[in-house]
Amino acid sequence: MGLDKWLQSEKDEKKEPKSKKKDRGESRTQISKFMLICTNSKCKYQKVLMKKLLMDKDTICPKCKSKMKFKG
Repeated sequence: MGLDKWLQSEKDEKKEPKSKKKDRGESRTQISKFMLICTNSKCKYQKVLMKKLLMDKDTICPKCKSKMKFKG
């Protein structure tokens, strides 16, 4: 086998795994970042959630049980 053919076969092998990684990344679901702040001025509890969808129970403050708002 000549040197040119050997180098060409190494380049082809390196390109294949990169394309497989891209295919797996496209099938993943979109995750959003939610920043929530408690509306109670005395509490000031903050949390950040990384989810697809935000549920109703996620918007309730765990400290004072009041409604939380989104921080843009």
